[in-house]
Amino acid sequence: MFMHAACFFCCEAWAEVSLETITMEKLTRLYLLKHHLFKKANREDLVEVVGDVCGLHAQAATGPYLALWNRVEGFEESFLNKALYEEKSLVKTWVMRGTLHIIPSEDMPVYNRSLRRMWFEHHGRFMRAPHWPPIEQRRRLIFPKIMEALAQKPLKRKDLSDKVRSLLKDNSQPYERLFSGWGGILKETAYEGLTVHAEPCERESCFARLDKWFPKIDLNRENEQQAQEKLLIKYLHGYGPATQQDFSLWSGLMAGDAKKAIENAGSLLQQVSVEGVRGQFWMPRGDLRLLDSIDLSQVAPARLLPKFDSILLGHKDRSRVIKEEHKKLVFKPKVGDIAATVTINGRVAGTWRHKRTKRTLEIAIKPFVRIVKDDLAEVELQAQELSQYMGAEKLNFSVASQ
Repeated sequence: MFMHAACFFCCEAWAEVSLETITMEKLTRLYLLKHHLFKKANREDLVEVVGDVCGLHAQAATGPYLALWNRVEGFEESFLNKALYEEKSLVKTWVMRGTLHIIPSEDMPVYNRSLRRMWFEHHGRFMRAPHWPPIEQRRRLIFPKIMEALAQKPLKRKDLSDKVRSLLKDNSQPYERLFSGWGGILKETAYEGLTVHAEPCERESCFARLDKWFPKIDLNRENEQQAQEKLLIKYLHGYGPATQQDFSLWSGLMAGDAKKAIENAGSLLQQVSVEGVRGQFWMPRGDLRLLDSIDLSQVAPARLLPKFDSILLGHKDRSRVIKEEHKKLVFKPKVGDIAATVTINGRVAGTWRHKRTKRTLEIAIKPFVRIVKDDLAEVELQAQELSQYMGAEKLNFSVASQ
């Protein structure tokens, strides 16, 4: 199925001579198309949209809903809840970079087997408190107790912690602080393939055994190498053209794993050049035809994107969507935040925030540049539509002076 890595890179010198060059304008437009920000998808394609963007960042409760509101025609909150908790076609769990995402449930084996070792051998070990017992001890004593506690039904974090403590009896003291609010040991059991997020219990996060929530899903149907190659292809379908470094940064995989995935998937990939940007860019061969369908004369609609939206998470060089001088106004690494953004014709033009009272939705825009009258009117129209989606009776819309 795959061209041997050595053969593929023996041809690299020839490939460089015939690389197709993509302009940054065309690259941005391709990116918008793939992320359903140029034209919204039909509501029946919701799960496909989540797959196309390789998951919705779900650390903030409202983020996935606002992400889909921007991408799915006539989106309602119940659409996502139904997919997550009734149809179970989507699942909330920890995947890329140790962060909580919503992904298609059928893709769980690809994400989990790609990233499991990464978490336990690399990133995860830097996030455990010194008082935690060794991983071998957690696997032998705590993981089975968690599974036993969840045998009957999903539980809230505190209820689960209390039940595990009861099952451990006099041996519970060393494990008192494992159930932290930022994932704690439940992040580990998710990567281990034991637990997932279930439907919230009284508005609090609730956890279920994976084998009971998804009895037909076998996470081990893929080996790690196969899974990482498939994850790479999924990523490039949503974020390509992209570099090896982009894939590593987005996924959390180590550089060596990212490089190996590209080598092994070589026959499925096309290397391209991006005008004015150095680096080796890759995209799936089948996606090249999309470039021919792009009409640069069409203007992309204005959008009010949520914090941590997918278009800001996929690349180290984010110049396809935001100017370098504006990055510091959006990305706040010291506080672990990425601001909600206003996009005009696919480019980040400012940030926005909202506050909901009983009857009123307040939306405040902070532009980075002067927004012309027609564009501002379109942004305000988006705010009005968001107000209707949120069920507010009144909208207070404001724009800070530039």
